[in-house]
Amino acid sequence: MSYTITINSNSAQAESLVQFLKSLDFVDVKKKREAKAATVAPKVLEEDEDGMPLAYKDFILDLSKKTKKAAAKRFYEKVANNNIL
Repeated sequence: MSYTITINSNSAQAESLVQFLKSLDFVDVKKKREAKAATVAPKVLEEDEDGMPLAYKDFILDLSKKTKKAAAKRFYEKVANNNIL
């Protein structure tokens, strides 16, 4: 069984506790890395009235068409095999 404990190192007592825990052979202490702020602002994409990004609109519509065709094909194959209609 493992435990995750978060210790804020804002005081001398917290640092002393971490040093004590490091001295125990069954404790593995890992320091959490802080995420760096992004230096580049995310690119804002233009959207149409439906909220679809214009840069990827053709790709999305093509993918949607292929997905609908494949789903319809699987449906009609299943119907034909079961003689439902």
